[in-house]
Amino acid sequence: MTGAMWLIRSALCPVLCAFALVGSAFAAEAPSIGPPSDSPSQAVDQDAPEDAPIDAEAMAMLNRMAETLAQAQRFTVTIRASYDVVQDTGEKITFGERRAVTLNRPDGLRVEAQESDGKRSLVTFDGKAISVFNADENVYAQIERAGTIDDAVRYLVQDLQVRLPLALLLVSTLPDELERRLQTLDYVERDTLTAVPTDHLVGQTEEVSFQIWIAAEGPPLPQRVSITYQADEGEPQYRADFSDWNLDPDVQPAQLAFHPPEGAERIPVMMRVRRTSAGSPEGAPK
Repeated sequence: MTGAMWLIRSALCPVLCAFALVGSAFAAEAPSIGPPSDSPSQAVDQDAPEDAPIDAEAMAMLNRMAETLAQAQRFTVTIRASYDVVQDTGEKITFGERRAVTLNRPDGLRVEAQESDGKRSLVTFDGKAISVFNADENVYAQIERAGTIDDAVRYLVQDLQVRLPLALLLVSTLPDELERRLQTLDYVERDTLTAVPTDHLVGQTEEVSFQIWIAAEGPPLPQRVSITYQADEGEPQYRADFSDWNLDPDVQPAQLAFHPPEGAERIPVMMRVRRTSAGSPEGAPK
């Protein structure tokens, strides 16, 4: 992998994420799964199938979170994450990172990251270009790309094939994306050991299983997420804790603009060309 493509992938790969959402199997002795109830003898809705793949109350909680994020015109959040890297031996090694995310719709995004080994990177989008800066090597890549945050995220995922673990949290179509991707969803418990009380949900999509903890008090914002990539060898996990949520920060345009530091070298972006079954580049004249 060359130049800017490596830079873009290394800076973004664990950044945000295809909230390609997540879950886990429960052992026989695990607590029963069900929504919180004020009365232990609360009647069960006889019209609801016992083994419905998507629990209605859990879905309502997830939808409230999705609507809150999708409708937010701006926000800032700190994400502390860890992710597994599966070795050739099958052993998993866990690495960590810290990211500070600033979003300002429709076209402003800034992600500052520091990895567990001290490496620092910066990703910005200002409605005109996507910029990725590697502070340790003082190099940057820049792709001219006009549009919205939604456009930029889709371009990174679909065209550059960058894996973004929490990318769906950034797009305004989050509620529709979740409804389309979810295959199962259930309620686990009210967790009182998190920073604020949270509702713990578990679910699956076609490719991953996930767990998510949503604040039960105040704005229904995600506090923790765990994603298991079941289709990947070794079933690696991605785990993230969210803190310092602010849904009305003072964001200035200058904060989202990228200005290369003195002496920074711009490196070219190598685009991956998709080929047809006949071997010719996609879209090439015949």
